[in-house]
Order: sequence, then C-alpha cells, then structure tokens
Amino acid sequence: MSYKKKLLKNLVNLPGWHTNRKLVVFESDDWGSIRMPSRKIYELLISKGIPINKHYFLKNDCLESETDLTALFDLLIKYRDSNNHNPIITANAVVANPDFDKIQNAGFREYHYQLITETYLSYPDHAGVLNLWKNAGIEGRLLWPQFHGREHLNTRKWLRALNSGIQQERIAFENKVLLGLNNTGHSDSEYMAAFEYRNQEEMIEIESIVADGLDLFNRIFGFRSRSLMPSCSVQGDHLNEVLMKNGVVYNQSGQHYIPAEGGKLKLINYFWGHRNKLNQIYWRRNCTFEPSKNQDYDWVNSCLGEMKIAFRWGKPAVINSHRVNFSGGVFEENRTRTLEKLNLLLKSMLKTWPDIEFVSSDELGDIISGSTS
Repeated sequence: MSYKKKLLKNLVNLPGWHTNRKLVVFESDDWGSIRMPSRKIYELLISKGIPINKHYFLKNDCLESETDLTALFDLLIKYRDSNNHNPIITANAVVANPDFDKIQNAGFREYHYQLITETYLSYPDHAGVLNLWKNAGIEGRLLWPQFHGREHLNTRKWLRALNSGIQQERIAFENKVLLGLNNTGHSDSEYMAAFEYRNQEEMIEIESIVADGLDLFNRIFGFRSRSLMPSCSVQGDHLNEVLMKNGVVYNQSGQHYIPAEGGKLKLINYFWGHRNKLNQIYWRRNCTFEPSKNQDYDWVNSCLGEMKIAFRWGKPAVINSHRVNFSGGVFEENRTRTLEKLNLLLKSMLKTWPDIEFVSSDELGDIISGSTS
C-alpha cells in the first residue's frame, strides 16, 4: 500500500462511531441482477465489435448459478469466528430484471419487469438457485440478502438508449445483455444507476419503484430488508422517507452521490454512525476485495492491510466485494481464482485476529445503533 493510500485510509477511519470489537462485514452488490448471460454471447458481442473485453463486469459478471452458490458455501462453512459463526456475506440484491419479450412487444415504448424467480428459471443450472439460497444461504447465514434496488438499471434511461439508434444497445437487447457502457457519447447509455433522475417526475417514479421493490423483496425472501445499498452508490435524499416507511433504517453507502443540476452527481461523505433527519444510520466501506478486477493483484495482503488500519481506529472492517467475483458463468476460472484468494484471506484474518466477529450489514447497524451489544 502506497504512503498516500495509507494516509487516506487512516483519515477515512478516524471520524465517527467506534468499537473495541473486531467486526468483519462482507458487503457484496448485484445479486439477482443479469449482466452477461454466457460465454457464447460474450464472444458474439466481441465479434460485433462491442468493447466489452475492456470492462471486467461485462467480461465476468453473470447471474449467480447453483454451481456458484455451492462453491461459495462450501468454502464459507470451513471457517468459524470467535463466536462459532461462519463468515456471512451480505448479498445486496435486486428482485427483478427486464422482461425483454414484453418490452419488445410494446415497441420499446414501455418498461416491463420479471421477478428474479422467473429469471432464474430462464437460465440453465439456475432453477434451484433460490431454494439453495434460502436453505443454505439464509437459514445457514452464509449469504444474507439486503436491498440493492428493484432492478439494477435506470428504466427510463435504458429505454431512451434503446430508442436512440445506438446499434450496440439493440444488439445487447437481442441477447438479453445490460451494457451500461460510456463509449457511445450518449449519456443515456450509462443507465446502471437505478435511482438517478433528471426532474421531479422521475424522482416520484423512483420512489414508487423503490416501494414496489421493497415489497417484492419481502415477498421473495420472506422478510423485510433493513438496510440499503443503492446501485452505483447513487441516491437522492428524497428516498429516505420511502425507505423508512418500508422498514429500511440503515444505509451502507455513507459515501454516495446525489443527482444534481445538469445531470451531474454531487459526492456526499457521511462517516460512521451518521444519522439523518429520520434517524437512519450510515456507515461506509473501508476495505476492498475485488479479484475479478485484476486477478494478478495481491488482494489478500491489500485487504489485510486495510483491516489493520480499520481495527487500529476502532472501526469495523467492511469489505467491498461484488457478485462478479464469485461468478463463473462466463469464465469459470474467474470464480475459481477468487475463491482461492478468499480462502487465503479468511485463513489469514482469523490467524491474525482470532477474536474477529463475522456479522451481516443489518447486524452491524444494530450494533452501531446500540440495540445489540
């Protein structure tokens, strides 16, 4: 870790709430969301000249399969913390994806969605994903879902992109791919931030989408999400009341962006334990484990170094690690190499700090709020 990075990490971990406990939280975004369906379609889009090989999400990110979950769970159950708990990954999940057939039948003028339960059934080796997730992931407290959005795209921007004449968007649509690339010169091509808006009308629509999504989350997983991680870390304050009314009292995105005038984004920095006017609590991620981004980088020692700094200042180690890292649907070696590194990371952190405690994001919120000792 460079001197500059180490200095910044120390400064970020200084302010706000602190604890003597060595808490470890894995926060993993994008579960349930589609991106690249298969290796075959990846190669097809490459042959069409779409530069997806330069974007590691589009190269590696695929809807989680039974094989992905089984491989992850088999690793997690090998380890236990000082409370005899396995590592638990907070899976920030969406509950719906675009219904491509209905959108096409509507002439690309209307947005329609399908629940992730339907999406899983449309992919090979995915029919049993939700049962596996519920039985081993939720009941076994290995993969704990929290709310990431109804779907991982801005529906209005995506429809505008589809109707803009950009050829790569129609090719992607025909193959049920979400691109979200910024290589077209068209601002609507960057549509992955679900809660971004341009005007009052779009703000109100997003509030309705969030309320709908939270109800669907309860319907699919059997309980209400108590925390939020907004997709692409974009969220306006207007959503806070909707979130509170629907049971969301914690926000994982202390560092986030608020839509501003002219389509720009304003950076907001809230530190540990910050409370807004509704008493919702914020925290932020201070460690990174993203092997899919660069498998040659030493993510294990880098993450351990960040954990050391966090614990020095009495902060939990909140580890950012997206779903793409655990996905093998496009390139199996992406998942295999990540799990090898995760195995080493877990082994090393337990050896270095035998008293660490694995907790989920909503459990961290309870600890910060003082409702759990």
